[in-house]
Amino acid sequence: MLTLNAHAKVNLGLSVLGKRSDGLHEVDTLLARLELHDTVILKPAKTGVTLTVSGADLGIAPEQNLAYKAAALYLQKIGETRGVEIGLTKRIPIAAGLGGGSSDAGAVLRGMKELYPADVDLLALAAQLGSDVPFFAVNLSAARATGRGEVLTPVELPELHLVLVNPGVGVSAKDAYARVGVFTRALELPSLTASLARGEPAYPNVLEAGVVGLEPVVGEVLDALRGAGLKGVRMSGSGATCFGVARGRHEAEVLAATLAEAYPAWWIAASTSM
Repeated sequence: MLTLNAHAKVNLGLSVLGKRSDGLHEVDTLLARLELHDTVILKPAKTGVTLTVSGADLGIAPEQNLAYKAAALYLQKIGETRGVEIGLTKRIPIAAGLGGGSSDAGAVLRGMKELYPADVDLLALAAQLGSDVPFFAVNLSAARATGRGEVLTPVELPELHLVLVNPGVGVSAKDAYARVGVFTRALELPSLTASLARGEPAYPNVLEAGVVGLEPVVGEVLDALRGAGLKGVRMSGSGATCFGVARGRHEAEVLAATLAEAYPAWWIAASTSM
């Protein structure tokens, strides 16, 4: 039996450079892994793939879940007739811009290679499952992701203490990208990382304005985070989770608790990059 952590991520900046010939978008984004995580347990089975989920109602059949698809794809790729039982405990909000489903799939791929070792390219398999899955499959702390998100360049970042807020609305990546009005330039990574080191983070998210128009409550979340005194307030990925940077772990925890008291209907958590 294997137990793995499937960590959340935030996007510290997201540019959309254009639309590709395959219909997907060319992106440039900086991903940072967080302590916040789901838990994946893998057990060898005689045949097939089974998935049991606790902590959330995903509202889909197990076969539609990315964790299930990752296991099935790995077994098919290596020609393995044995199977796996997957136990998934959810803590990362669903459809929230934190990469929860992709992280679950990445953790499953890492675990499957340990459970059933084979000479297989996990990055190539991960890219078949989704744009964010490669980042989680290689389990990097932080990386610049380009292409459709599958081209990764490791980046060193200072430790960041974040307050995360999700107002309880789900935003599909398809809807968020459909509202991009103007394509943007590549991230200016040196100035972005320098702003993080100064404690005055500055980064764009070209999807944010469109999602605020689609779900105005996201704008309310951004205002609440700024009102709490957090720095670098921004939406993560395609939303609807937003975040702000605190000056330390204690401040992040105190501000998260204060916001949770003021907005009891929202999901709010403090987490640190790692």
